[in-house]
Amino acid sequence: MMTSRITIITVCLLCLVGATALTSNAATSFNGSTIVNIDQAHRTITFQTREGENWTLPVADPEILKEVRVSKGDQVSIEIDPNDKITRILKASGPSPSPQSQSHDDVMK
Repeated sequence: MMTSRITIITVCLLCLVGATALTSNAATSFNGSTIVNIDQAHRTITFQTREGENWTLPVADPEILKEVRVSKGDQVSIEIDPNDKITRILKASGPSPSPQSQSHDDVMK
């Protein structure tokens, strides 16, 4: 009787561990990245992370390239799946800083 309880508890724990492993395959996000290149023919996007690493990854769905209008130099957040395919691209909101903006002190020098 005690052996059957241990067996049932063990099976339940194994199922719980297996379910946790399946749900932990969440997407990885690269926030604050910059688009370096978009290759429509190969359906890949090259981007530079905040840390300065360059990645070239395929898109999971070619429609992503049509839905999200991004171009070289755009600031984005990129999500990838466990197979290293891009599943989502979000453009950073707000205008990028203008190179013409100078402080009053810079103009006076």
